[in-house]
Amino acid sequence: MIREFDFLWQYLDYWAEKDSSYPAIKFRGREISYGQLKDHVDRLASSLIRAGVEKGDRVATILPMMPEYAITFIACSKIGAICVPMDVRYRAAELRGFLGHAKPEVVIAIDSFQENDIRSTLTRIKSEIGNPEIFFLESEPYFNDLLNDEPLEEGLSQSPDEDILIIFTGGTTGVPKATLLSHRNVISMAVGELRSILSYLGREERANTLVHLPPSHVGGTTELLTVGLIDGSKMVLVDHWRPDTILKEIVEERIPFFGGVPTMFALIFSIAASAGITLPPVELLVTAGEKLNPELLKRMMTWCGNIGVGYGSTETAGFATFSLPEDDPEKFIEGHVGVPFEGVTIKIVNEKGEELGEGEIGEVLVKGPMVSKGYFNQPEETEKGFMDGFWVSGDLGYMKGNELYIVGRKKEVIRVGSYTVLPSEVEEIAMRNPKIGIAAAVGIPHEIYGEVVWLVIVPKPGESIDEGEIIEACRKELADFKVPRKILIRESIPLTRLGKADRIKLKEIILEEFS
Repeated sequence: MIREFDFLWQYLDYWAEKDSSYPAIKFRGREISYGQLKDHVDRLASSLIRAGVEKGDRVATILPMMPEYAITFIACSKIGAICVPMDVRYRAAELRGFLGHAKPEVVIAIDSFQENDIRSTLTRIKSEIGNPEIFFLESEPYFNDLLNDEPLEEGLSQSPDEDILIIFTGGTTGVPKATLLSHRNVISMAVGELRSILSYLGREERANTLVHLPPSHVGGTTELLTVGLIDGSKMVLVDHWRPDTILKEIVEERIPFFGGVPTMFALIFSIAASAGITLPPVELLVTAGEKLNPELLKRMMTWCGNIGVGYGSTETAGFATFSLPEDDPEKFIEGHVGVPFEGVTIKIVNEKGEELGEGEIGEVLVKGPMVSKGYFNQPEETEKGFMDGFWVSGDLGYMKGNELYIVGRKKEVIRVGSYTVLPSEVEEIAMRNPKIGIAAAVGIPHEIYGEVVWLVIVPKPGESIDEGEIIEACRKELADFKVPRKILIRESIPLTRLGKADRIKLKEIILEEFS
């Protein structure tokens, strides 16, 4: 039986009281029990209050998926603060924009990650993001200085509809949207997802959960970490996504289910085949984010007979629909993404907002307890993205009975694996070069990543462009998955009647040219 509490931190308190010695987190061979996790969370909650964090304030993290992130996220929920996770691969331009918008009271960051010097970047841009207090995690064991306060036993007075999380996602105007998610949003989604997973597994018990997606992605924080916490699982954290690490943890920890976007499965199959690795037994594979192609579905079915798919977004805190164990997997090729969770209503509408009948393709609207109330300090985006309590998805689909089918996207955002890339992010960096007249980024299909970024450039009259110079500029400012894989130099590109780059038409031209 899945317990339902009003607040996220109450799940930790429940499992810690039930069995304080039960392992809550495993990370790099180190385990933390539920009792220890509760103590760390309660002490950090006190430290954040001492640092001046009040209800509604933002606490940003620049951490990989590690125990310190989990501790921070739950501690924020206990004091009514809003956790704002950033990706550890973000560079100056991204952190300046995201943190400058969120205006956090406190930032908790790792010194560096791989080749990204996070400390230097934050120190340089601190005044531009509101001069928050910054705590750097310098060496293990982390958090020592932040865990010296007396534990905060009781959570501060809150409503279940108060926000505890901001996840940035793509915007219709090219501006990243700061999606607000409340206790109710996060918990209702996670409960719905957990019920679906347990129906596939055919049992109700504390199944070990692999948490292998980053905190800044809704999949990492809500679909994996929160689901694991609600289930009282042993949560196996992975700080960066590598197929060999994933397979190793599945074997060692007997992980019963594994989830990812189709790109991740394609990478696993590719590496396993080239290295002669036998895939470990699992009871369920879960995927979402894009339609399964027949070949990939066939390979997934060879690995595991149970395949589950779902549909949702950052604005729905993750999944809003999920398939049923009795579903024929062949339907997934057609775009079938399951049935709505309890309390969820889905409408398909035309361009006038009129509801369409069964089988008619239109835009997907979603309403339910996991749907965000809107975006942080972005009233115009909120007005565009939400209508009468429904989230306006920008996705095209249709209903067949109570089943939802997704056929495509209206949005121009580029999906590189599980990440979202806004064309404007790449274009802005390119346009800093004074020789460039127009720059337009588009997503081009890729067999592994789903899409990759290509950048089309129109030089100013009489100018010559050094492609390597543009690539290097992007590498310095952007996460690696946003750096263009290819640059095309053109005399002109198609424009809309308003004189803007027509990315949809441009993409069609490129696909035809390189077909």
